[in-house]
Amino acid sequence: MACTSGRPKLSDDQDRELFSESAGTCLLCSTSLFPKDPRRKRSIPIAERAHIIAHSDDGPRADPSLADSERAAPENIALLCPTCHTMVDKAPEEYPAQDLLDAKQARKQLVANIGGAQKFSDATEARKAVQRILIRNRIIFQRYGPSPEDGSTESTEIAQTWSRRVRTEIIPNNRLILALVDANSEFASTDDLEAIELLRQHTDDLERKHRDRTLEGPASRFPSEVENIFKGDSA
Repeated sequence: MACTSGRPKLSDDQDRELFSESAGTCLLCSTSLFPKDPRRKRSIPIAERAHIIAHSDDGPRADPSLADSERAAPENIALLCPTCHTMVDKAPEEYPAQDLLDAKQARKQLVANIGGAQKFSDATEARKAVQRILIRNRIIFQRYGPSPEDGSTESTEIAQTWSRRVRTEIIPNNRLILALVDANSEFASTDDLEAIELLRQHTDDLERKHRDRTLEGPASRFPSEVENIFKGDSA
């Protein structure tokens, strides 16, 4: 579909697919795109369809080599709240195209994973699933993460790679752990539930620091208690 006055023109099916992939939330701040109006007792749609690579050659994150059809494609459109849409277009250097494309792909995968969060027959199987995700995150941290002692990195390039990995892998993986525990909460102890709330806070902090850039000071540390989720007395 073509764009009119810089606004994406999508078919009904394409539009529904965008909202499905985003779970009806802003790509950057995760706020609902259908907040409720308590006075009118109904929701208000605030979603804005934002180009990742600009529709024009002089817009934010422009790429003159990209065909008009590609600029208008759903793959180049992100669903944002009005505030985030303004931020990404007013400060495009802070929100490069690849970061937005990575975030869009990560959100799509996360929604798919959560939608299929598996129910397990016992705590042992649930624990194995959580451990597989934790191992992936641990390897990413060991390869790209900052020093546990002082938070330093070897170079600016590694720091940028780490930040991208946090946005596209660590955060979605943490969200998947949260979804798995929610889906198998009958196997969770009180300690498990407390660990999950610590993980939720840690993940929110990571998102504000590496995606929204609104966190003042360091993010809360990864809660080691998560390593023992679904462990119970059997291990």
